[in-house]
Amino acid sequence: MKRACQRLRCSLFAALMLAGSAVAQVDINSSPNVVGSGARALGMGGAFIAIADDATSASWNPGGLTQLERPELSLVLSHKWLGEDFNSGTHPELDGGRHVSFDDLNYASFVYPIKRTIGGRNLVLSLNYQAKYDFDRDVDIQFYETMAGAGGTILGRRTQQDMTQRGGLATISPAFGFEITDRLSAGIVVNLWDQSLLPDNEWSITRTFRTRTFINNNPLFGAYARGSVKENYDNFSGTNYTFGVLYRATERLNIGAVYHTKFTADVDYTRIDRIAPILGGFQYARDRRKQEITFPSAIGLGVAYRFPNDKLTLSLDITRREWDQFVIEDTDSGKAALRTIRSFIGRGAGGVALVRSLIDTRKNRRISGVTGGPASNVNIDPTYTVRFGGEYVFVNDKKPRQDYLPSVRAGIFYDPEPSSGRSSGLFGLNKGDGNPDDYFGIALGLGLLIKDRVNIDLAYTYHWGNSVRVDSFGLAETDANVDQHLFYLSTVIYF
Repeated sequence: MKRACQRLRCSLFAALMLAGSAVAQVDINSSPNVVGSGARALGMGGAFIAIADDATSASWNPGGLTQLERPELSLVLSHKWLGEDFNSGTHPELDGGRHVSFDDLNYASFVYPIKRTIGGRNLVLSLNYQAKYDFDRDVDIQFYETMAGAGGTILGRRTQQDMTQRGGLATISPAFGFEITDRLSAGIVVNLWDQSLLPDNEWSITRTFRTRTFINNNPLFGAYARGSVKENYDNFSGTNYTFGVLYRATERLNIGAVYHTKFTADVDYTRIDRIAPILGGFQYARDRRKQEITFPSAIGLGVAYRFPNDKLTLSLDITRREWDQFVIEDTDSGKAALRTIRSFIGRGAGGVALVRSLIDTRKNRRISGVTGGPASNVNIDPTYTVRFGGEYVFVNDKKPRQDYLPSVRAGIFYDPEPSSGRSSGLFGLNKGDGNPDDYFGIALGLGLLIKDRVNIDLAYTYHWGNSVRVDSFGLAETDANVDQHLFYLSTVIYF
């Protein structure tokens, strides 16, 4: 019995350490696809590539900037609510719902058309703030594990794990669009992800662990552990580009295309590990080092048709994003793991398991941002986002000028998130085929143009996915149902 308890304490310590030893994946709260901004566009389900005729054009398709004829100032605010309802066949104690909500500045821009250009072609400049990713998320889970011990004893372990993630990424994006011909326009956006320009371009992840071991439902003296892992990502710096074209095929039919380039950003990664009271008291380790995170490229195509009455417009977009490019690279990971292990255990009894983990860590310097596993061992399929929406403007044909011009919008979309596609096996998760998680959504929107000077738009989108996020747990038959409610308020002022 004593020997079995010793083995259990060692494995408990090793498991706790290994749970936090791998380089963490970048958990993205809302859909990791960059969906653009503005209540008008999002009220149409985000089908805006072939329209792009307002101050948010730099986000959707900079080729549409040439449609703007007056200086414009825009501001977009958002409120987001994320709910996760966990389901587990192997650990029913995980079942239950969690949620987090927050507000942020989604978009801001100033647009200035230049009227006098060579050949009389339209040239439009804009400066934009774009919120790209939000990482806010809270997850707390408790689960139980049992195994047969020597002499018919039953060994059990109760684990409480809490994760809090805060922060996000945004860009300062100068852009310009220019006419090539009367029907064809193009545009370029330079996205600056520099924390010196945006001090809030950082995020942190805090994980806490509390573990208790039992023998025949009786607590085992001394086999209690608690600890935490705090990870900070700051000094984020990188640049990428967005290229767009808009072709007016006919008076009523537009075709648009946009390309977001892949880019690699530098970031300072800091990790602090604490654990107590295993192996004689409180233990502490701290590491700080450089990492490189490569974000994937994407290409989108759109088509929009405005009906002859000039009241109804329908639009369809398809976007492909290459998630196998989403990689976290840490050339110092092996040395960092070695320093952490020495700090914690020195020559302790748990060294054998942890040295094995060290060997694996030193091989896995390139980590998939989707799965958190080695980038060379996973095959992540690209995602295809499909968006369809419409806008109806209440134009009164009997009035030459309307002081108040209302509009309504609606849309539907399929917006999958990347995943390993792993399935449940007898003792855990099998290697996946890279299939993404399926998410769907609906959108509704209202707009009001006041005296051709101020435009106010509201939008609501509901985004859901069933039996998703298997990668988040690593437990067989365990997934989540996800619900997202998003509200947007936009205003555009024309000068």
